Amino acid sequence: MVEIFDISFDKIEVIKNLWEKNRQYHENSSEYFSEAYRSICFEEKIKGFKGFNDDMLKITIAKDKGEYIGYCISIIIEGKGEIASLHVDESRRGTGVGKELIVEHLKWMKENNCKVIGVTVSQENEYTISFYKKLGFYPNTLYMQQM
Repeated sequence: MVEIFDISFDKIEVIKNLWEKNRQYHENSSEYFSEAYRSICFEEKIKGFKGFNDDMLKITIAKDKGEYIGYCISIIIEGKGEIASLHVDESRRGTGVGKELIVEHLKWMKENNCKVIGVTVSQENEYTISFYKKLGFYPNTLYMQQM
């Protein structure tokens, strides 16, 4: 049975391997920006979360049979909720784990009176765009970047 539970920021290292799989997925699947994904470092990326107090940062883990299989990180800034990072191990996609993680975070954001809830998704990641659409998210703007 899959366990879903929150951890504090000081335990964030437990997601490092999953986070690295997420980075590699983007590096391998990006037509235009694989080099940008290649250069992202876990330790540098998580520094951005260090300044958040516990009531504005939520880190949730999915674990099955002693193995970490997914995580979700969300933040709240000035009443706006943001899903900052989500990853489910490739072997566990389509089982509802990602949805369960997101639903838990959406509930948390709504309980904290977030007026706007968003997520940034790579334009190239059609599978993930479809996943978020099923949860009520829709594209608002398209940010374009030179290579």
